[in-house]
Amino acid sequence: MADNAPDNWLHTLEQFVLPTWQSALGAAVALLVGAILLHRRRRQSNILAWMFFIFAFPLAGTAAFLVFGLRKHQKTVALKRRINCIAGIMTREDDDGSAGIADSAVTGPVRPLLGNSVTLLDDDAGTATWRALRDEIAAARESIHITTYMLGRDDVGRALVEQLAARAREGVAVRLLVDALGSLSAKWGFCRPLVAAGGQVRRFMPLLPFQWRGPTNLRNHRKIALFDGRRAIIGGQNLAERYIGPTPHAGRFRDFSALVSGPAVAELTRVFLSDWCFAGGEHPERYEKQLRFNPEPTGGVRMAIVSGGPDEPGDPLWEQFLTLIQECRKELVIVTPYLVPDEVIFRLLLAKLRAGRRVRLIMPAHSDHPFLDLARRPYLRTLHRAGATVLLYNRGMLHGKMFLVDGGVGVIGSANLDMRSLFVNFEVAGFIYSPNTIRRLRLLANDIAGGCIPYGESHLAPRHLRNRFLEAVAHLAGPLL
Repeated sequence: MADNAPDNWLHTLEQFVLPTWQSALGAAVALLVGAILLHRRRRQSNILAWMFFIFAFPLAGTAAFLVFGLRKHQKTVALKRRINCIAGIMTREDDDGSAGIADSAVTGPVRPLLGNSVTLLDDDAGTATWRALRDEIAAARESIHITTYMLGRDDVGRALVEQLAARAREGVAVRLLVDALGSLSAKWGFCRPLVAAGGQVRRFMPLLPFQWRGPTNLRNHRKIALFDGRRAIIGGQNLAERYIGPTPHAGRFRDFSALVSGPAVAELTRVFLSDWCFAGGEHPERYEKQLRFNPEPTGGVRMAIVSGGPDEPGDPLWEQFLTLIQECRKELVIVTPYLVPDEVIFRLLLAKLRAGRRVRLIMPAHSDHPFLDLARRPYLRTLHRAGATVLLYNRGMLHGKMFLVDGGVGVIGSANLDMRSLFVNFEVAGFIYSPNTIRRLRLLANDIAGGCIPYGESHLAPRHLRNRFLEAVAHLAGPLL
């Protein structure tokens, strides 16, 4: 009997003590995390999702929270906001009243700037953006500033690096900022020709421990290309073969961008240079000339640039989308690859439908993130039942992002209608207040809708029993995505 005593103790420990200890640890950490998130005024759905995950899986949940859960890392936020503030001060108009971007450089209500021109870059094959990007790189005389989430280690990425290197050798200041996670496959060696030619390459929020500057969750999802501080390309297309290219590609995503010129480009310059300085630990005073430069008017489009991310007070993009939905009087058109909205936007959409407003949602039948497809199903089902027109693009992956409200406001940029884009990622969007440009955006939305099938005819309409559990899990995890 005595010989079996150690085994009995081990059995008792495994059966009773360890599970109790793990449960107690999970409960304690879950309560601590809940208190932290309440202090930071996070939304109830996000708090409850994290607390449930940590209680159920104490060790894995705690590790995930430390890496992914801290949406506004205080040190990162403080540094980035300081850079934004200095850059914003530099881009205010001079005391003599000269034209400039004025207070639009600082955080606050959207103030559209008159004098811009906007050319949509759209086609099924993704060649329009490729041609515009190559042409603008070739035409630049002073500077080329590009930020992208994904630089592909493919023919498209290689051709762009080679062209940028050629321009750097000709004396053009070339700065390329890529997200460390999104461009993980494009190692330093891939960009070496550009660096050797005199260009500069930086990685936003490197992943290596000795380079760590904040939670891995904080990613730069912006797509901006600036040329001489006068012209810019913004949108949702990454610099990879799946998004753009010289010839059609069977697996290319349906997406679009816009070529912008005029005063709004100054704000895009500020956004880029604040990110650039943060990534390199530089002071923005080094770029005072670029920050103070105000492009001359080139057209009649009223446009505002809104950036969102952990460096911004509040959540500017979420707040602006919320305002647009609230002010909708007739019709709201949303084109997005992923639909995992927060509770406030979701309930507001339902309220608009019940008030008789038309809501049209256009998204891919199958996205490149199957888990997000599961998470969106309860939202789509509820919105469809409330009267929304839900259209599912079935000619490949739809990656474009667009917001249209009553024919009076149009939004394009890098932000998806999910909680990661609205509350976690560094994003940027152009808010357009020009009827002619908005009409072109509406025609683009109608063209995309032509490749869609109605929700009622799709595989999503029936709610099969085998999918209920997976939907519930994905929906519960939605606030963490």
